[in-house]
Amino acid sequence: MDRSSNPNSYIGIRVSDDQTKLEYRVNSGTWNLIGNWTSSGNLFMNPGLNLIEARITSADQTATRIISIHVHRPQPNDSTVRKLTVSEGSLSPGFDSANTSYTVNVPYTTSSIAFTPTLTDGDASATINGLAAISDHASDAINLAVGSNSIPVMVTSQDGSTVTAYTINVIRAAASTNADLSQLNLSAASILPLFSSGTISYSAEVANSVSSTTVTPTSAEAHATIKVSINGGTDESVTSGTASTNLPLSAGDNLIKVQVTAQDGSTVKTYSISLHRRSSNADLSALSLSAGSLAPSFDSATTDYEVVMPSTVSGLTFKPKLADSSAKVEWQSGSGSYTSLADNTDSPEIPLQDGLNTLHIKVTADDGNAKTYTIRVERQSSNAKLSSLTLSAGTLNPAFDENTFAYNTSVDYTVDSITLKPVVAESHATTEMSLNQGAYTSLASGVNSVPLSLNQGSNTIQIRVTAQNGAEQIYLVILNRGYAPTSPPPTVTPDSPTKPVSFNDIAGHWAEKLIVDGAGQGWISGFPDGSFRPDQTVTRQEFSVIVTNALGLKPDTQAGSHTFSDQSEIAPFAKDAVNLAYQKGMIKGYEDGSFHPNAEISRMEMATILMRTVGKQAVTASTGFADDSLIPSWAKPLVAAAYDAGIVNGRSTNRFMPLASATRAEAVTMVLHLLDYNKSH
Repeated sequence: MDRSSNPNSYIGIRVSDDQTKLEYRVNSGTWNLIGNWTSSGNLFMNPGLNLIEARITSADQTATRIISIHVHRPQPNDSTVRKLTVSEGSLSPGFDSANTSYTVNVPYTTSSIAFTPTLTDGDASATINGLAAISDHASDAINLAVGSNSIPVMVTSQDGSTVTAYTINVIRAAASTNADLSQLNLSAASILPLFSSGTISYSAEVANSVSSTTVTPTSAEAHATIKVSINGGTDESVTSGTASTNLPLSAGDNLIKVQVTAQDGSTVKTYSISLHRRSSNADLSALSLSAGSLAPSFDSATTDYEVVMPSTVSGLTFKPKLADSSAKVEWQSGSGSYTSLADNTDSPEIPLQDGLNTLHIKVTADDGNAKTYTIRVERQSSNAKLSSLTLSAGTLNPAFDENTFAYNTSVDYTVDSITLKPVVAESHATTEMSLNQGAYTSLASGVNSVPLSLNQGSNTIQIRVTAQNGAEQIYLVILNRGYAPTSPPPTVTPDSPTKPVSFNDIAGHWAEKLIVDGAGQGWISGFPDGSFRPDQTVTRQEFSVIVTNALGLKPDTQAGSHTFSDQSEIAPFAKDAVNLAYQKGMIKGYEDGSFHPNAEISRMEMATILMRTVGKQAVTASTGFADDSLIPSWAKPLVAAAYDAGIVNGRSTNRFMPLASATRAEAVTMVLHLLDYNKSH
């Protein structure tokens, strides 16, 4: 440590264990004991270097450590610098406190410098370049001008009696004006003439297959900067001796410029290379069609395109435009022969078949280089049919046929969900599914759907197939899930008519008058809360009760009782009516012998039951409804007859909706129409 001219010093030692033995001595003298964290008192220091040693011995005397402290006591009123360092470069000659003049050489890139002085007498004061300096601390940075910078270091003794002046001449070199290259190379070709730093213009030539090149310039002076550009484009900074990025080459002449700026920032030298890329242009600059759109959009570098054409377009023409008018165009449809075509001219009309049509357009440049553009025209299919439809539970009735669009099936109440798997007849078609009039969700062809949660009773599944050209076809599946034996089925219990008839929820309903008429005749009634619930659906057993009551049918005591496989699910109030309807041929069970008493009855089933009471079928193969194709063939004659008889009508937009669940209002309406028909026939 440095000291002022004060001749005295002292030490204190602190340890964690008070049993530790502490000693000190000065300049190799006698060891003296000292207490823990106790001052030694003044210790006389000789002029020059002094050594204070502290010896620490552990309580058990097994370990000893000596700490040495070097104390420098200057002569009184010393104004010298004992050590001086610089932040850049080095002092010349090496520092000696007796020498007061030095030189430091720094490059142009060094714009400032700092000094760190160590004063011989810590009580002396110093300035560097006129600003106060602290011993062993770096001065503020001193800005340097190009050339000589004289920087004074002044030290004044403690009493001000002596001053020592040091002068450091910092010479900052001037910026280089060298803007020469020492080397210039292309990756794609050799330049002519051979490179010389004094020659600034060069030429080179490459084949058409070479589409880019890099430039590697090397500066003659390390601090020069280099920029490269091609054909007037953006300048790219390039490090000396390294390659530029790939520079794209156009067919024909290209101008590469290499600009070198010297270190001084104002001296500039530009080298140029005229690089010729031999023409071999087999591109189209444009390609248009009389119908449809190229995908992707046309680009001369893209040779493969797709076009989706509506099924209404039976043919198309194309018009190619050459990027180089010296090239020629030929075209080929399918596997036919190539035919020449003039530049920027419409081709003859090319007939299109359904599905894929392939068109090749070949461009041949003057040097024989050829390029073929391929257009695959997909004439959209209108096929919106399924080739198969399978369910994880239940059996479609009738069996699936791509031209049958409506099906029934049933499952036990224990089946609470199913999956379905549609397969499209044409690969571009897509499928969607809706459950119980919900939103459509996408289905993948040939893949099982997610599990569909089923309600007890009727469930409506619609599979919408969309053809490639946007045409749609809906396949309808009415799935009846049985009711759990522990769940009481919804019933309509016929009560004795009460006159006048009044219900609290039919005012303004389209069937208000008909409901009042039916209730007044005694074969339909309301609920204990005074409501009729006109839009509530009707089950198969409920409708059996309604129609047998309305027609006043009596059981055939000779016929006996019929037992369905799900007889236990028929409610007590409906057992006689269901058996009577079966005796009269109005209802039939399913193929498995079940009746599905709690399944919601569809409009189609209701119409067929009513017409069976009349014993009449229509001969016509069409009902005239907009959704006629959804009516199964077995039911269509009876529905047509019911329509002709005025018993049934369509819903909105002339749709019969055969598989839709019938409501109580519709049941009353159809039965009243049947009674009116019977009166007039």
